[in-house]
Formats: sequence, C-alpha cells, structure tokens
Amino acid sequence: MEIYVGTSGWAYGWNEGGDLDWFIGNAGLNAVELNASFYRFPYQNQVLGWSRKGSGLHWAVKVHKGVTHSRRFNQSARELWEKFRDAFTALDPFIDFFLFQAHPRYTDTANLIDFAGFTGLGGRCALEIRNRELLLDDDACRELQDHATLVSVDSPDARNRIFPGEFIYLRMHGRDEWYSHDYSEEELRETAACIRDAGPDRVYVFFNNDHAMLANARMMREILEK
Repeated sequence: MEIYVGTSGWAYGWNEGGDLDWFIGNAGLNAVELNASFYRFPYQNQVLGWSRKGSGLHWAVKVHKGVTHSRRFNQSARELWEKFRDAFTALDPFIDFFLFQAHPRYTDTANLIDFAGFTGLGGRCALEIRNRELLLDDDACRELQDHATLVSVDSPDARNRIFPGEFIYLRMHGRDEWYSHDYSEEELRETAACIRDAGPDRVYVFFNNDHAMLANARMMREILEK
C-alpha cells in the first residue's frame, strides 16, 4: 500500500516559516491539500512557484467555491471549472486529485455524476459530500463511487466513513468538533486499522483540524508505514 499523508493547507501557526518552503523542509510529510484555491484563484506566479518547489509532494487541489457552492455544478459552473483547471496547468503533473466539496445542502447525485463525467478527470475527481443524510446513504455513495473518487471522512457527522477502492482519499476534520479536535494515538490507530481493512493500493490522508494537524499527520504517517 502506497501511503501519502498531509495537511489541508500549510499557512497555520505551527508553520514556523509561514510558507511552503518550511512545510517541504520540516513537516516530514509527502502530500498536501491546497485549500486557498477554494476562496480565490491563484496568481500564475504562485502556481509556477508551487510547481517548482513542490514537485516532490503529492497534491490535492480544492476547487473554487464558485463551482461547488455559488453555481453548484450547473452549466456556468462548468465554464468556471475549465478556467480553474487552466490556472493549474503548471502544477498539473503533480496533482493527484482535484477536490470538489459539495455544499451541505446539495444532494443532486445525478448532477454530480454528470459533472464528474464532464471534468474528464476519472479517478482524479474527488467528491466530498457534506450533506450528512447523503453521506450515510450507502446506495447513493456506491453509485457515486462508480464515477469519481468519493472522499472518505472522519468528522462529527460520520466517524471513520471509509469508502473502499483502489485508492482511498480521507479527510480528517475532527472527531468530536469540526477543525479543532486533537486526535489521540488510539483514535489514529483505529482509523489506520479501518484503512488497512479496506485494502487500497494507495491511501491519501489529509488532516483538516487546524492547530493539531501537523502532529496528527506525522503520527498517522508513522502508524501507517509500520
């Protein structure tokens, strides 16, 4: 099993340098999820810089909220998605996934499937369901898995909701509280056991719990690699 562990972004208090350089040199991780792209399109010099510095990382890029939240995967969202993808041409060789995080009230699985097909990304299209009812609907999730990588989660909405497949993309949001939970070693070992039981060829684990994410990610990588 190939193992890739990272954090959801790098601009946090634990980053002593405050930049990607420090993350690459000091984090001890081999993947990163770019979250800033959810809020704004990057400048081309930023993308070029990331591609030069971060070629040793496995990247997941979170798609702009205009696609997923404002336009909610409609026709104009398709046009915006194409502009977004074009903005990341320089980084594309290092991007394993584009992450589409659906709005919490969004439940139109048929349109999600249609949109995933439109992107042409295949398994590089990672869909994260934020509607709890849909996330826990086994039949709907199985259908979505046939068309994209369905993002596994550990969160207050769903503990260790792991979707088996050739590869697993798991976001650790916090078990008892969103974004602020500090995972114990026991909790991380429990999640690691669930991953191993699923038997993927590759696993990507990204921690989205802000202040504890670096320490938790380092420990998870160590646990999975043993």
